[in-house]
Amino acid sequence: MGHRTLARLPTALRGRDTDQRRAPIIAIDGPAGTGKSTMALYLAKHFGWRYIDSGAMYRAVALCAAERGISWTDEGALIRLCAQLAFAFAIREGQLVVCVDGRNVTQAIRGQGLSEGASQVARLQGLRAILVRKQQELGCAGGMVMDGRDIGTVVFPGAEVKFYLDATPETRGRRRWLELQQRGEPASLSEVIEAIRRRDQDDRSRNASPLRVGEDAYYIDTTNLSIDDVFERMVDKVNSFGLSFRSPDCRQGMGCPQAT
Repeated sequence: MGHRTLARLPTALRGRDTDQRRAPIIAIDGPAGTGKSTMALYLAKHFGWRYIDSGAMYRAVALCAAERGISWTDEGALIRLCAQLAFAFAIREGQLVVCVDGRNVTQAIRGQGLSEGASQVARLQGLRAILVRKQQELGCAGGMVMDGRDIGTVVFPGAEVKFYLDATPETRGRRRWLELQQRGEPASLSEVIEAIRRRDQDDRSRNASPLRVGEDAYYIDTTNLSIDDVFERMVDKVNSFGLSFRSPDCRQGMGCPQAT
């Protein structure tokens, strides 16, 4: 597709001593349903790093707005709300725990209805600016894997390793539909695929940080690959950089209650 693979260190690292800087960052971008969250969690556990799910932050804003009766299109109210929210992430018992203001919202933000809410609030440039700043604060020390739509292009353009995961809308729709079935949420496969197509259009056409493949991102089409296949490719690519890995700050994730 004309995208470069990561054959050498990014420009940001050339001529620099990695031992004298923060721990590395892995950025994973791509449309909905490509397995970004799964791969980010696996990589974080494999390397002993933190995992920050940027999409969960948009879902959390949508959730908190709905609970307060704030419209997902009211940018002013959403900006005021978002500026006050404190996000925390932790991996417990092999799963990501997402907290907002000390409240565990891991399950609450995963409903299909909040996908639309996350898509709507993500279009608002002022709100995105606040969340990008919060994401940068969460990940500034490095030793972190973050996934989303604009991590390697906007949030951390200097990330040491960047991935872009992709798959056909049909494949991604079926994956999301199976997830919903496992959670007992009724949905038709055709409706889920159509929702994926709409989300793709929104993500790629919005004015604020549209979804795109970074020039220095390693592109992986996951359509016909197993989870193990994708994971092995990503680990091999990270290892090929010979980066210096350090354990993250043990204080990260504190204040996030146990998942229930």
